[in-house]
Amino acid sequence: MTTPDLHSRAEGAFLGLAVGNALRMPTGAADAPEHATPAGMGFDRRNDSPQPPYDGSVALACILAEELLQREIDLHRLAYLWAEWAERDGRGIGAWTRTALRHIQAHDSPPTSTGGRAGNGTISRCLPVALRTFAQPANLVSGTYHTAVLTHPDERCAWGAVAVNVAAACFLQGRRDFIGDVLEVLRTNAAPEELLQAVRRVPLEKRDELPVGDAEYVVHGVETALWFAYHEPNLDRGLGWLARASGGARSSAGAAVALMGARDGSPAVPEQWIAGLRDPDHLRRLARALIGPPER
Repeated sequence: MTTPDLHSRAEGAFLGLAVGNALRMPTGAADAPEHATPAGMGFDRRNDSPQPPYDGSVALACILAEELLQREIDLHRLAYLWAEWAERDGRGIGAWTRTALRHIQAHDSPPTSTGGRAGNGTISRCLPVALRTFAQPANLVSGTYHTAVLTHPDERCAWGAVAVNVAAACFLQGRRDFIGDVLEVLRTNAAPEELLQAVRRVPLEKRDELPVGDAEYVVHGVETALWFAYHEPNLDRGLGWLARASGGARSSAGAAVALMGARDGSPAVPEQWIAGLRDPDHLRRLARALIGPPER
């Protein structure tokens, strides 16, 4: 098997994010076969508007990617771009994310509390930060954290996004053993103990022990995403299982498949899944632009 190069891994990450985000469970598909194809599992094709061709976390990730490619990055501008998209389109975003973005528009600042909510949207939409800063650990941690708290000012959400991005950075660097890196970053920054415990469980955990029944909770979403990146060698099989088990918890599936794509490269993302996306070449271009030219 050919070792994927950096650009292949970056493309695999962004395509994986989009494929995981697009997956949904059609009615009556609970008994879909383990190696299900898009025809068996289904894609959410509600995005008929021409601009942009994505919804949910992928749309927000694309806006973030474009901001990261600017000469000077401005998180205030990013927050408004997200909020404008939510008002103009907003398909697929969670209730809290919508509330947070409306707060930004109304008050010219992010919310200071989630009211105890800890959804998993941050663990997939912050992926572009990992692609841009995979070789700059301090910038990766800071950039991911501050991007996450724009909508989710909760330590579990912010450090959950960091955990996923640290794993992604390890894969982009060509390293497959990421658990130690993730734990070190979380411990050093006094991340919530619940999140640390979830990461510690991953290496010895069995698939049937995963908390996928509540995969929309960020700690469980991180645990699930890291588990699949650590244990599941087949991206296609992992995606099918995630869809059946989680009932379509899109951010968790998006993060898990993004990590498997970063690990294995774009050829590991089956063409029949990519065919269900609109304009996958745009995602490839963004991924390549974020990591820089081949000689990097």
